[in-house]
Amino acid sequence: MSTNNYDVAVIGSGLGGLSAAATLAKSGRRVLLAERHDGPGGNARSFVRGPYRFDPALHVTGYGYNVPIFQTYLQAVGAQDEVDIIELGDLYSVVVDGQVFHHPHGEANVTEYLAGKFPEERKGIEEFMRLCSKVTVESQSPAPRVAVKDLGAAVAAFPTLFKYRTHTFQNAVEEFVSDPRAQMLLGAHWPYMGVPPSQLGFLAATASWMALMEPQPVGVRGTFQSLATALANVVTRQGGTVLYGSPVTRIDIEGGRASGITLEDGRQFRAPVVVSNADATLTFQELVGRDHLTPGFLRRVQRMKPSASAFVLFSACKLPLHETGTPSEVFIYDHWDHDQTWSDIEQGRFGGMWVSIPTLHDDSLAPPGEHLVVFTSLLPWHIDEPWSAAKPRMVEEAVSRIDEVFPGFRDSLTFTDAATPDTLHEFTLTREGAIYGWANTPQQSQPKRMPQETPIEGLYLAGHWTNPGTGCLRCLFSGLRTAGTIAGFEDPISFLGSLFSSPEQAEQAPVG
Repeated sequence: MSTNNYDVAVIGSGLGGLSAAATLAKSGRRVLLAERHDGPGGNARSFVRGPYRFDPALHVTGYGYNVPIFQTYLQAVGAQDEVDIIELGDLYSVVVDGQVFHHPHGEANVTEYLAGKFPEERKGIEEFMRLCSKVTVESQSPAPRVAVKDLGAAVAAFPTLFKYRTHTFQNAVEEFVSDPRAQMLLGAHWPYMGVPPSQLGFLAATASWMALMEPQPVGVRGTFQSLATALANVVTRQGGTVLYGSPVTRIDIEGGRASGITLEDGRQFRAPVVVSNADATLTFQELVGRDHLTPGFLRRVQRMKPSASAFVLFSACKLPLHETGTPSEVFIYDHWDHDQTWSDIEQGRFGGMWVSIPTLHDDSLAPPGEHLVVFTSLLPWHIDEPWSAAKPRMVEEAVSRIDEVFPGFRDSLTFTDAATPDTLHEFTLTREGAIYGWANTPQQSQPKRMPQETPIEGLYLAGHWTNPGTGCLRCLFSGLRTAGTIAGFEDPISFLGSLFSSPEQAEQAPVG
């Protein structure tokens, strides 16, 4: 067989592409993975500055709501020994109007905590949390095998899911809880999804929230880079090829179907199946090209709205943050009204802010006695001044914001660096510097997000531009779903089970 012939070519080593590549390689396919950077990871690719190691975007994920899908996935691909999962404990803190709210982990604990803060809303909070649980459970269940025309059977199988499929998070919470402050705290995690509760798809927001909450949020020791590296190692162990520093400039099309990829240096690799983990707009408009797509499909891609971008401050300090009792994730708000926060963001002001302190659980990332502090604020792609001019001012403002929450932070600083939407676009080539793929509105969330299969036969998508959407677990699952479809499995969980080395191992795996 020619060294340039593969069963599958995967473009990009973000977690979606890595997941597709690793699971397909584990299933026996000969896989080529091409990455333009000098190592794997995409948004999960860590970077080093002096003695500090930073995760650029991923800081927390979940096991999977009531189903430890993260560990099961790692076991199935044979990467469990290379990824050290750290339990982070409490969910997060919310700082608003000078008040601090510590959200514990565990569904019952969160319910009791918020009901204790708003006793008059106890019944509504309990009912809303039960709704979140039920919707998440239904969303994790395999779809009934019915014809498309038999919609009634699907509705009967998943009544709650269908009832709330077009709701925003705010629509849903208002059915049960009337106190605006309680509503605000129930939706305080929305910056993880990129749009406020009044625009955020309820199904997308709830599944992500519940996966963090139960049993508890987790991280990866040594940054999420170790997860990306482990999946790349799976590909090579299974006989696949990983090419770094190898930008793809074209998806080759022959007879209306994908036939391989061409790299920037002119090398061509043939493969009857191509998986793109790249930005969806870039994939179709540049790598495939307009000539191979219908005007209607191109219009659909252009109508899809990218998520917000962000400003990120990477810093280190000598403040003894481990003595504060704070969780590793802290949301910061200037307003009790999330729509007012969103208005600030649209006008180029900080909003949807949160602080991540990974060294509270992993002291290997900084020298002894120091903590890493990563500040993130959602921002639009364009503001009224160049990002190069705005960056110094925003660094100062971010330091001030952190100092308000953790007094003495500014005086204890040992390092700062920052990324603007320009930086994020340059690193990922995403449309408008989007950090979450498409905006997570009901119109662009599962099942209305772009599917894995494309109009080009043999071309598939993976990553947060596709179902199921935004987040570490969801990107991994998107690649698993893509690989399962390529391998001929209707259910991605069944495909995952097929990767175990023996039926006994598969039966013992708690995949639900």
